[in-house]
Amino acid sequence: MKSALRILPALLALVLLTGAAKKPDLTVRFHAEANRMDTERFSQAITLKYPPRQAFIEKVPSLSERHIQAIYPFRAEDGTWGCAFQLNASGRINLEVLSTERRGSSLVAFVSSKVGTHQVIDMQIDSVIRDGIITVHHGLTELEIAALGKQFPLLGQSRKKRA
Repeated sequence: MKSALRILPALLALVLLTGAAKKPDLTVRFHAEANRMDTERFSQAITLKYPPRQAFIEKVPSLSERHIQAIYPFRAEDGTWGCAFQLNASGRINLEVLSTERRGSSLVAFVSSKVGTHQVIDMQIDSVIRDGIITVHHGLTELEIAALGKQFPLLGQSRKKRA
C-alpha cells in the first residue's frame, strides 16, 4: 500500500502533463504531395484544386501550427482571407528542405477546427524558400483568421502569449 502511495504523485504528474495540455482551437497543417507508389499507410488520395487533378499527399504533415511563430492576415481578391505564416527555426529549416527536395510538386494546406477540417489551398512549389515565410493567398474564413489571431501574434508584435 505504501509503495502505491509513493508512485501516485508521479502518475498524477504524468497524467497532468500529457492530458492537461490545452489543444488549440484551430490547427493549420501543410501536407506535401506524395509519390503515387507510396502505400496507403503513408499517403492518401486527394483532389487538388489548383489546377484540379488527382494526387496523393503524405499522411504526416510537413509543417503544422507548432512551427508557426507569427501571422500576417490579409483580405484576398476573392473575398476570402489569406495569411502569411512566419515559421520558427525548425519550421524554416523544414520548409527550406521541403522546397528544395520537392520542387515541382504541391503543398496542400488544411485548417481544422472543432467543426471540421477543410482543404484551404494547394500550392505548387516553384522555388526554394529560405526566409521561413509561407503564404496562403486565399481560402481562409473570417472566423479562422480570428482564431489564428488569438493563437499567434501578428508579425511585428511581441511574443507575449495571447488570451
